[in-house]
Amino acid sequence: MDTTSSSTISRRLFLVGSGGVLLAACGSDRDAESTTGAGGDDTSALPDAETSGDDFALIRYFNDPSVVAGEDRRLAVGLADVDGTLSPDGPDEISAVLLDEQGESIVSLTGTRRTEAVALPYYEFRFDVPTPAIYTLRVMADDGSADASFSVVEPGSLPFAGPGDTLEPFDTPTVDDLRGVDPICTREPSCPFHDVTLTDALATGRPVVYLIGTPAFCQTATCGPILDLLMDVAGDFEDITFVHSEVYIDTTATTTAPAVEASGLTFEPAIFLVGADGVVVERLDVVVDTTELRDRIERLTT
Repeated sequence: MDTTSSSTISRRLFLVGSGGVLLAACGSDRDAESTTGAGGDDTSALPDAETSGDDFALIRYFNDPSVVAGEDRRLAVGLADVDGTLSPDGPDEISAVLLDEQGESIVSLTGTRRTEAVALPYYEFRFDVPTPAIYTLRVMADDGSADASFSVVEPGSLPFAGPGDTLEPFDTPTVDDLRGVDPICTREPSCPFHDVTLTDALATGRPVVYLIGTPAFCQTATCGPILDLLMDVAGDFEDITFVHSEVYIDTTATTTAPAVEASGLTFEPAIFLVGADGVVVERLDVVVDTTELRDRIERLTT
C-alpha cells in the first residue's frame, strides 16, 4: 500500500475469545481495511478463538502473522475479563499448553508476568516451533481455560525482519539531517538515539537496538514507556548502539515516515535487537517491561 499518503496505522490489542472483541492499543495491522480507534476495528484478519472459562479471556499483544519457525519464540498475552477489561492483578506465573492444528498438546509452558515500568501488564511465553503451522496457546486458570490461535510461518516470508534475518540498512533521520521527518522524536525532551543513522550503526560492527515507535501518538501510552525504558537501560550497554525512528513524518500523524515503509512493519512499536553481524537476534513487539528488555539486550553481548 502507499504509505506516502494518509497513514492507516491504528493501534490495537486483540481480545481473543468472547467474540473476538478488539480494544484500542498499540500494535496493529496497517493492512486491515478498517482502522478505527477505540471501540471497533476490522476483525477479518484475526484467528478464531474460544474461551471455555466463564470469567476470563486473553488479550493478544502481537500481530498475526509475526512469528517465524525456530527456537525461543515469544508471545505476549494479557488476562482480561470477558468484557475486555484488562486484569490489573494476576499470579506471577500462569500455566499453558501449546496445541497443534489437530488440537493435540505439544508442550507445557509457563508464562511469566511482566509488570516492571510497563503501562500494560502481560505474560511472556517462550517456546520452540520448528514447523510452520497454526498453533493455539491454551492458558489454564482455576475457572477454566482460554485459547489464542496464531500463525507460525517460514523464516524470511514476512515483510519485516525477524530472528535470523539480516536487518537492511536505512538512513534514518538524525539531528544533523531530518530527512523530511519533523520532529525526528516526539518525546519531550527528545531521546538521545538520533545521532547516527541505522546504516551507520550497522556499519560499526557492534550490536544495535533499533526502535520504531511514536511516543506522542500512542493511545494507551505503550510506545512512550518503551522509549523511556530504552533510555533507562542504554547507559548500561556502552558497546551497543541505540537508534530510534518515528512512525510519522510530522505531528499531524497522517503520513507514515520512510523508516516504516523501509522496515516493512505492519504494526508498531517494535524493537529489533541486532547482533554485531547485522542479523536480527530478537524482535520485541508492542509491549515489553524493563526486566525482559534488559535480559534480551544482555544476550546481544554474550
